[in-house]
Amino acid sequence: MSYYNQFKKIISYINYFFGIYLWVLIIYAFLRWTGLIKRFLLQEHLLGEYLALPTRLILSFF
Repeated sequence: MSYYNQFKKIISYINYFFGIYLWVLIIYAFLRWTGLIKRFLLQEHLLGEYLALPTRLILSFF
């Protein structure tokens, strides 16, 4: 039974971090849509690229 409780706790933490990540993506998309964050053509390190890394990693498994 303790393994089940530990598993539930781990899943709840993952769910919490996923929720924060989702809200960061929504805020970033809104700021890009309104033009408050501009993308420079030759800029190598973009915030959007770092935010998209977990999504690309998950999609690479499928």
